[in-house]
Amino acid sequence: MFFSGTTILASVFGRLSLFADSFKKFMERIRQGDMMPLWERLEWDHIDIMAIVGDGGLGTIDEKRHDACLVWLSRHGYNLDTIDCTQPVNEIVADLQRLFHWEARFGYAPDPANRNLHNMEDAFTFDIPEGGGHVLELLGADMAWQKEPEWILGLLLIAQMYSRCQLALGRRFFALLVIPEDSDMIGEIVQQVRVPSTFYGSHPSYHLFER
Repeated sequence: MFFSGTTILASVFGRLSLFADSFKKFMERIRQGDMMPLWERLEWDHIDIMAIVGDGGLGTIDEKRHDACLVWLSRHGYNLDTIDCTQPVNEIVADLQRLFHWEARFGYAPDPANRNLHNMEDAFTFDIPEGGGHVLELLGADMAWQKEPEWILGLLLIAQMYSRCQLALGRRFFALLVIPEDSDMIGEIVQQVRVPSTFYGSHPSYHLFER
């Protein structure tokens, strides 16, 4: 069972309050002048800036330049977790569950056949130090897309939202898809950006801009 990108997006936004305290501390440090920017300048020829700032938390690299890219990421302070997406999707899900220490955190062993992206969203987190960087590398992501396109696109949407939240907190994160440069997956729509509805605050003091 999986959920549409629209459903996942609404769910992610509903959980953004979890970041409120950290974001408040982050903004206070900026006001006090002791918070450095993540980059000295935006170098659009750098894959991390293109992925995080330009493409909302997603990057792609072809196999030929893959090894060189990994060396570059390490040199620029990124830690890396790798998921092999060329294997059956059940195994991909199981690898993600192990990566996120699912059983230790939630107290049960999940079924890898379960495609519930709400649960995956709850688990999707990495230990990224302030000012640090992390990459979730998806080897052969196009292979999973050929098998279960809605599920993998939903996973990428979760990664995009996580990247935005981490950027707001002064940390760098993106998902790196290792796929052929002529892959049919390139150009697929992960999220259609729409003009949002008017701002709504969950409490009158926020809704009326009193605090």
